[in-house]
Amino acid sequence: MKTIVLLLLAISLVTVLPAMSQDAKYWLAQTQSDYNNGTYSLALDDIDEYLNINSSDLWAWNFKANLLIKMKRYSDAVDSFDQIIKLDSSNAQAYNDRALILSGKMRQDEEALNSLDTALQIDSRNANTWFNKGMVLEKLKRYSEALEAYGKATTLDPSLDRAWYRQGHVLMLTGSYEASLQSLEKATKLNPKNSDAQDDIGFVNTKLNSPDTKPNIVENATLPDSSNKDFQENTNMAVEAKGAVPEKTIEFPVG
Repeated sequence: MKTIVLLLLAISLVTVLPAMSQDAKYWLAQTQSDYNNGTYSLALDDIDEYLNINSSDLWAWNFKANLLIKMKRYSDAVDSFDQIIKLDSSNAQAYNDRALILSGKMRQDEEALNSLDTALQIDSRNANTWFNKGMVLEKLKRYSEALEAYGKATTLDPSLDRAWYRQGHVLMLTGSYEASLQSLEKATKLNPKNSDAQDDIGFVNTKLNSPDTKPNIVENATLPDSSNKDFQENTNMAVEAKGAVPEKTIEFPVG
């Protein structure tokens, strides 16, 4: 799975809202300059100055959250997502994003599940959120629930190859080899570069061709388990690609 690019790197250039004060424009320009120079602590100070002027700007809080993630200040990033939720309690994406940090970086899996459940109460048809829930449940070895979540994800978005792969991987772990093979082959058809799915297919075929194969949970299987890698890649930025673009982007003055 390709690493999701940080939202901070995707700030595009559009017209600044005319009503924005000169001070606000200044701090946004400083934010862009300091970020581009790699001085993230200064960029953080700059966006805080902007938020002192426009404290209800959801885009700026989202920017701050992702900057804090880049700085590996995960608890502070969660606080920024909490601020977004305080300003907009129906923001399913913010609940999803904070969950990725809580589980992927802070190992607070139960709180992450609560956050994902809230996101799904708001938007039950988001395949990425169902996938993220499956990842957390899989980490907790709650395999039947993980399969249900992955099933929801693949139903809502049949092209979500990583959900097919994780579903196949869990089915393999629980000894459901024929069903596992179907999911894994679906994953590799959608993404032929998924080497982990190919490895799982090899393992499953070995089990299916073995005369003494019995359905049981695979213990200490000698094959790569990429669940942690997948989840870490998914939390490099606490925003899924689909539906993750901020409501507004900002043009920073040039020259």
